[in-house]
Amino acid sequence: MRPQVLLAALAIVVVLAAALPLTKGQGATPSASPCCNNCGTCTRSIPPRCTCMDASPSGCNPACKTCDKTSVAGRDSFQCKDRVANFCQRSCTKAA
Repeated sequence: MRPQVLLAALAIVVVLAAALPLTKGQGATPSASPCCNNCGTCTRSIPPRCTCMDASPSGCNPACKTCDKTSVAGRDSFQCKDRVANFCQRSCTKAA
């Protein structure tokens, strides 16, 4: 192979590697780090895309695209059914 071709290929790899950190955190929700206390199912992709089983009587986060209303023990609650990358990585409640 010619040295010019190798040099051009190396330059492309360096540019792509430098651009990777810029795309991190650009998931489905505007918040930088979604949180979940009760993780649902996750895909096997990297990063995993998960659902969250948390329910709230006051409604879903405004970033949620699919918000389902359910009734449990006569009380209405709302649950976001979106699959979000790294949804279960961080707990919403602070550790004591």
